[in-house]
Amino acid sequence: MYQKEIAEEKKGKVSIIIPIYNAEQYLGQTLSSVIRQTYHNIEILLINDGSTDGSLRICRNYEQLDQRIRIINIDNHGVSHARNKGIQEATGDYIQFVDSDDTISTHMTERLVDTLISYDTDMVICGMRSVHLADGKVEKHEDWTPSYLGKECILSKTEFEEDFSAILLYTVLLEGPCNKLYKKKFLTENNIIFPEDKNLGEDFILNLSYFKLLNSIAFISDILYFYFHRSQESLTERYHKNLFDNQIAMLREFKSFLIDEKIWSGNNINYFYQYAAGIISKCIHSLSKSIHLSEEQGIKSEIFRILNTKDAKRWIGKAGWIPENFEWIKHCVKHNDVGYAYDKLLEIHQQDIQKQNSTAQQNNIRYYPGKFNKCIDGFLKKSNLLLKSKKIEKLTESVENKGLKTTFASIIFSFKFKLRNFFNKNKNV
Repeated sequence: MYQKEIAEEKKGKVSIIIPIYNAEQYLGQTLSSVIRQTYHNIEILLINDGSTDGSLRICRNYEQLDQRIRIINIDNHGVSHARNKGIQEATGDYIQFVDSDDTISTHMTERLVDTLISYDTDMVICGMRSVHLADGKVEKHEDWTPSYLGKECILSKTEFEEDFSAILLYTVLLEGPCNKLYKKKFLTENNIIFPEDKNLGEDFILNLSYFKLLNSIAFISDILYFYFHRSQESLTERYHKNLFDNQIAMLREFKSFLIDEKIWSGNNINYFYQYAAGIISKCIHSLSKSIHLSEEQGIKSEIFRILNTKDAKRWIGKAGWIPENFEWIKHCVKHNDVGYAYDKLLEIHQQDIQKQNSTAQQNNIRYYPGKFNKCIDGFLKKSNLLLKSKKIEKLTESVENKGLKTTFASIIFSFKFKLRNFFNKNKNV
């Protein structure tokens, strides 16, 4: 352990910044994942952004558990201000960001630091898992990795910038701050901060400023960050008036970055238009969450404002690709067809309601085990007390959640699959 501490001292300290606002429901899970890091040379800055729930109490409980934790209380000014305060207070050589309702792999910090030092890069970007929850249960998940590039890729500034727009579009890894390791001196010496006048796209704007300073960057495919969407919350989220304005401002910053770096050409232009079309489509789509009979004219006015924005018109018109099921936006932008766009949003609104109802019905289905299943479950649990086997543990979970019949069927299927592979290999021999 002593040798590991000396090695980590040489590698440098990491400041992990966690902005917190009314996160008591998820905060414990987040902090537990952070304090268990295999890289010990860290400080954990909990920026309590004026929380009014029990978040501060939870922070203080964890502060008693881990001396590396430092609590910084500030008045509520939003996540960007909280992160900027964290950068200002950080004493580490590197900066890592974690959101208060997400979790990280126990070896995330170590993997990021080791990669940055091994390849002498100025930033490391890792893979993420986007987990969609409904009523506390995992509905689905999707992994965002740099598979477009490869498994573990180190790019020079030139290589990175020449393919920048495509990397942004195909990896979905460049926008946010939480799957990255930053060099603190890059941020502080160049006064790079999160813009506090924006509440969407501000992460990407900071990253664009940082990207300009890079000599090289590393992408690793390891899934180290777990980003949680809670569908019950997102389904009730309404369209905010400044959503489109913030996203357009972010896209303009993106275009300015390409021009400033002298890479506004070829595929960078083509993929920029595709990315812009996707962002604008999302803005229009989000209006469907606000649809109500009494709001029809207000929504139509906002549709017109989006369709009639000069940049939106130009970018969508030049996009060679539009997100699936949103091809109609090209027609609407070209002719300012507010009525047709509103009808399409009504369709999407109805589809979302049907999907929500379907999910609710599925969640109401409960499995009630019989006596025999309970006996098997009890036997497996007692066996696992002695054997401590992960296979028995998974088998127990399957019996409890799916029943003996389904569990047995999956075992038979797995056995047949392995048997078929075995015979196929022998045939080839």
